[in-house]
Amino acid sequence: MQRKKDHTIRVLVIDDRMEDAESIVTGLRNDGLAVRANRPTSIDEYRTMLAGQPVDLVLAAATSKTVEPTQALTLARATGNDLPVILIADGHDDSGLAAMLGLGADNIALRNREGHLRRAVEREYRDLNARRDLRHLDARLHETERRCDALIDSSRDPIAYIHEGMHIRANLAYLEMFGYADFDEVEGMSILDMVAPGDAGEFKILLKQLSKGGEIPPLHHLTAQNADGQEFPATMEFSPANYDGEPCLQIIFRRKETAIDPAMMEQMESLRRQDVATGLLNRPTFLQSLEDAIARSATAHEHHGLLLVQPDHFGTLLQSVGINNADALMAALAERLRPLLGEQVEAARFGEQVIAVLARGASHAETEALANRIVAAVAGRILDTGDHSLTVTVSVGAVQVSERNAQVPRVLARAQELLETAQGVGGGRMELYDPGAIDRAEQDRINAWIERIRGALANDQLVLHYQPIISLHGNGSPLFDVLMRMDNGTDEVVMPSAFLAIAEEHGLIRDLDRGVIAKAVRTLAANAKREMRFIVRISRASIEDTSLPAYIQQVLQEHGVPANRLIVQINESKVSTQINEATIFNQQLAAFGAGFCVDQFGVGLNSAQLITHLRPRYIKLDGSFMTDYARSPEQQARVRDLAAAGSAVGAATIACDVNDSGSMTTLFMAGVEFVQGNFLAPASADLSFDF
Repeated sequence: MQRKKDHTIRVLVIDDRMEDAESIVTGLRNDGLAVRANRPTSIDEYRTMLAGQPVDLVLAAATSKTVEPTQALTLARATGNDLPVILIADGHDDSGLAAMLGLGADNIALRNREGHLRRAVEREYRDLNARRDLRHLDARLHETERRCDALIDSSRDPIAYIHEGMHIRANLAYLEMFGYADFDEVEGMSILDMVAPGDAGEFKILLKQLSKGGEIPPLHHLTAQNADGQEFPATMEFSPANYDGEPCLQIIFRRKETAIDPAMMEQMESLRRQDVATGLLNRPTFLQSLEDAIARSATAHEHHGLLLVQPDHFGTLLQSVGINNADALMAALAERLRPLLGEQVEAARFGEQVIAVLARGASHAETEALANRIVAAVAGRILDTGDHSLTVTVSVGAVQVSERNAQVPRVLARAQELLETAQGVGGGRMELYDPGAIDRAEQDRINAWIERIRGALANDQLVLHYQPIISLHGNGSPLFDVLMRMDNGTDEVVMPSAFLAIAEEHGLIRDLDRGVIAKAVRTLAANAKREMRFIVRISRASIEDTSLPAYIQQVLQEHGVPANRLIVQINESKVSTQINEATIFNQQLAAFGAGFCVDQFGVGLNSAQLITHLRPRYIKLDGSFMTDYARSPEQQARVRDLAAAGSAVGAATIACDVNDSGSMTTLFMAGVEFVQGNFLAPASADLSFDF
């Protein structure tokens, strides 16, 4: 079983004792952080590590003598990189902590306070990524502005930027239209000077409304005048913009004689904004509206409601009405929702099967009421798709947008997460982000998942997917990595990341492990002629289950499957704190012929020493080693060392997450026996892969 992979945090751990450093790294991994660690054993080695490889964080023991805290901080700052340093203290001493902060430490964590170091690492790594993103976005922004300037200059549309009614930017086409030779002639000039006296009063009122945040009209018709006072009919298009960090207004002038008929232009603008099938707004238009609403939440403290609406079991519905009627189904759903939309509510077809709703100015209670009305308006009603009539339920993921979460990716991700949660527990309901009721909602969600897990175990609803593991030597029987999923009752699979942590926390993880093992063995028995081998994941809790080896042997014997066809796998970070238990577990498996594999191998501080105790049959390298592997001599050298360590104890090496053909030859030369990855073959329910 596997969880969704997190980004690997690269840390340097400075501690005099290897055992203490290993304990720090293992504790972070057991808390769910993907950590790759190194430990310098001297000041020179510390300098080399800082200079020779990417590092995200430095974790330095306050009592370290190998590299003293002052040295750790000084050398980290001397790199010129944004490199946070967390000092790890053994006890709580106010004066001592103040002194550490005075040294320039970014954070302090207490070694023996449960979860304290994890929270410090998460906080500093999150802030580090935020700073990196900001620098990246700043560079991208400057590049985008440079390209936009070039496009504006070369555009044949007359374009000007207006701030507080004054020109701050205009392109050549604009200057030519009004008869000016150079921008210096219009810089600081009022836009009213470009408007004929007869329309100046009305236009002045419009400018005042726009300066106060009024609604921007798509088009405005007036009579303009050039530098010689000659008047001509024109059409203006407005859009908000920024120039040199200042909010301003972009105006595009078009002469009436060359412009499209206003009625036709308005019709074209309406079509440009709509989804043809449903008549709702399209995704780009809605995103622009959402960005505007969220910007107002950040600056004007406004509150809005964002809702994502999706028909439950959409794949099953398409089987009933036919894939060619997908648009008709969404159009029928849109018609059902249309009466619920008020003046301040916008709806759009956000995806093939998702409708997004933005309730401007809605309070939390109003957002909740709208979400409930949407669920009720669809439930139990008949939707007419032309050739078919059917009943449909919908799930709604709703988020209250405020100053605290005023970011488009954040609110969309939260709404999508809540939508998946609503569907994951059966659908026909809404889930709302409610800061005041998070604990209650979370407990309800957990209870629902517990019941679903128990139901899946009782009703054989565990689903196995298989990813081929390919031998670089071209021999041996077919080998598959077994990945667990869950059937939600409608032939739609649920990924383990949605429920695995809940199962572990509530004592169901051992039952899931046994369920997966039993199903894998039954599959091996059904495919006995192919002599396949399976690698099956188990949890840390199952290592402590002294009766599990006997259970595995019994299941294998009941189905007549040779024991060497089954390999049991567990993460290195899990066994590093249970070496004795894992060693005994492996010995018990070996006694009747089953294999043992250490997954995510190589990210510990002393991985080679670990497998000298365990002596597994396979080691599977951590997927992070394949990042830029073909272009990284450092990664290649590390993989060679790990493969050699595996070979020394008789373990075959598997490289996972291989993502390009260029790595294959290098991996073979490094001593790797097997490779695995979506580039070669993705995981699926199909076992027909041709090895």
